Formats: sequence, C-alpha cells, structure tokens
Amino acid sequence: MPLVLRWTGFKGPESDTVNDAGLRPEQVEERYSKLLADFKEIGAEWIILTPHYVRADCMGLTKEREIDEDLRPYVAGLRQFAAKHDVALADASLRYGSLWRQGIPDNTLMLNAINHPDVRGMRIFADALTALFP
Repeated sequence: MPLVLRWTGFKGPESDTVNDAGLRPEQVEERYSKLLADFKEIGAEWIILTPHYVRADCMGLTKEREIDEDLRPYVAGLRQFAAKHDVALADASLRYGSLWRQGIPDNTLMLNAINHPDVRGMRIFADALTALFP
C-alpha cells in the first residue's frame, strides 16, 4: 500500500497538527474518521503525527518545564483515534515533552519563539517518524 504523509486534496476536511490543536477528542474522531475513509478508499496507509509544543501560555501553561505529558485535549484525541482505528502514530509531542529534561526550552526550537519549528524542531518530527520503522 502507498504511504501518504500529506493529505491535502482529499474529499474530507483538511487538517494539520498545530492548526487543529483546538479540537476536542470527539471532534478529532468525527473529522479524522472522514480522512481515514478517504485514505482507505485509495488504499493508502496513514501516519498521524502529533504536534509540537507551542509557547507555554498558548498551551495554558505557565512554564516550559515539568511538562512531560502534553495535556491538550487534541493530542489525547489523536492518541485515542490512532489506537481505536489502528492507525500509526508518530508521537512528536511526546518527544517535545522531554526537552525540558535535557535543559532545552521547547520555544528555543521555534523560528518565532511561538509555533514555527526550526530545523532542530523539524528533526524531532523526523525522529518520531523514523521510530516507526525499526
């Protein structure tokens, strides 16, 4: 089966990681089920990539440390959806959550210190994806 990493142009609603961050788990289920149906229709497999952290105050946080687990409902919804529908999940958010333990404020990996990952931040996504292929 073909592997599709970008899903624009399908019949379902377009989605991407950070811009969907306001979705509740039930909205993830509804919207992503439509995308999954489109993928199945063309015989493609889907890898869902969880989002990076954004500026702490944008996530309802007051600091950039002691945040191992991404508490955004959207991320919980992605994890639930992937498990329920047997869709691969590249959990970049989990990797971003461990940065503080390495002494790296996550916003230092953003081009704008808010929500646009730089090359190092994009590497975290690449690492999360390659971890699915042992």
